[in-house]
Amino acid sequence: MTGDQFSSDNGTADRNSTDHSDIAQQQPTFRTAIVSMDSTSTEAETLFRAAIVALDSVPGTQVDGISPLYHVANIDGPDAMAAVLQLTTNLGARDLIGVLNGIEHSHNAPSTGIRQLDLDLIDMDGVTANEPDCRVPWPSARTHAAVLAPWLDMDPNATLGRDPVSFLLATAPDADRVGLISDNWIIGGTL
Repeated sequence: MTGDQFSSDNGTADRNSTDHSDIAQQQPTFRTAIVSMDSTSTEAETLFRAAIVALDSVPGTQVDGISPLYHVANIDGPDAMAAVLQLTTNLGARDLIGVLNGIEHSHNAPSTGIRQLDLDLIDMDGVTANEPDCRVPWPSARTHAAVLAPWLDMDPNATLGRDPVSFLLATAPDADRVGLISDNWIIGGTL
């Protein structure tokens, strides 16, 4: 008998039973999220480390995995560095995107128009959204080796939707322009 049901002997709620539905509603839902980082700055490693520290300090968010660091040779622009993070968070997709945008803004120079750090929410367990300011999974991630290669190194069993990341990387048109730089870059001094 639950707290919503009445005892047949006196017509009052059964006080010995417990309805845990209100407790479950109070517990935050934690989800795994994948975040990509890329930068054309010569200080990319430092920017990535600062972003990781900032994300890990957000209440209800924890960094669970950090990929190796990759070099991305761009045909139509400057070369870049790329890495991927796995987070556990109780933030919703829109709120997490807001946090990522705030971290980007703190490292970019709006007056010069130079964008030194780009953070994107690539995927989030149980979330699908296709709105201008909240697109999950990130549509172009399926074809970008700069996202797929580090993600695969971090999690060999990763999937994006129903597709294994290993398959998506094998078919990515830019797979030949992405290469591993360091698998221990996070501890510093690798370049």
